[in-house]
Amino acid sequence: MVQMANSRARGVTGIVAALVSVSAARAAEPVYSVITPLGETTVKMMEMAPRLDTLSNKTVCMVSNSAFKVNITMPAIAKALQENYPGLKVVPYTAMATAYSGADYEAKPAEYKKKGCSAVITGNGG
Repeated sequence: MVQMANSRARGVTGIVAALVSVSAARAAEPVYSVITPLGETTVKMMEMAPRLDTLSNKTVCMVSNSAFKVNITMPAIAKALQENYPGLKVVPYTAMATAYSGADYEAKPAEYKKKGCSAVITGNGG
């Protein structure tokens, strides 16, 4: 019998013995199917709207989620876009309902069409 010098060596020997016994018993054990932890898709995928070729001469509606410093970032984004795209009209976030107003998200596209939005920029500040 070999004597172990410390508890770590005894632990390693125990693991090796366990692996040997598992290998010997493996042939008798049942085979299990693996199930993914990701689950199934529960959200119906939808097509994205076609991308605009340019923002020039379009109307962009700004939609806020009322986060930190939105009063600074949204106007800055609008200004930068107008400087880069001639004829761009911006409907400011103050003229649009916030992203969180009301629970009827199905009505949002109709609201955007009513405002003449060619595109919607939504986001937060900070």
